[in-house]
Amino acid sequence: METKAKRWRVRDKVRFLTAMMDELAGDAHVSFEGDLRRLNFSTLAGVSDQPSSVLKRNTIWPKQDFIIVPLEPSMGTRVIAALGGVIPRAIIHIQIEKSGRLEFGAYDNFHPECIFFGSAVREAVIERLASQEIIRPDKGHRKS
Repeated sequence: METKAKRWRVRDKVRFLTAMMDELAGDAHVSFEGDLRRLNFSTLAGVSDQPSSVLKRNTIWPKQDFIIVPLEPSMGTRVIAALGGVIPRAIIHIQIEKSGRLEFGAYDNFHPECIFFGSAVREAVIERLASQEIIRPDKGHRKS
């Protein structure tokens, strides 16, 4: 099954992001871009507001808040807690890099055309998320 090339509609953003963080943790970082003022990232060690060579800002104007958090095993739960247990609409873009390569992106508030999986995300993980209905294939808009 060629799952990485499909467009995906995310039905449960928290479980989806948690699965991606668990899958990619270790020698990795996750970035968030949007209105982050009400979120509690200050409780996490190693947080930076500076883009890296891999994790960059995606919105030029208006300039959004941007942070990068080290992503080690078992950090996913702490990151979700810093978000308040939800993925607020104020977060526009989320990216994860592992070993210096972009491996996951959820852009434009998880828009189906804007979900990216790199080679480090195993097909089995995507298939499991689909079977649990955390994500589902998006058919898009058909023209008559």
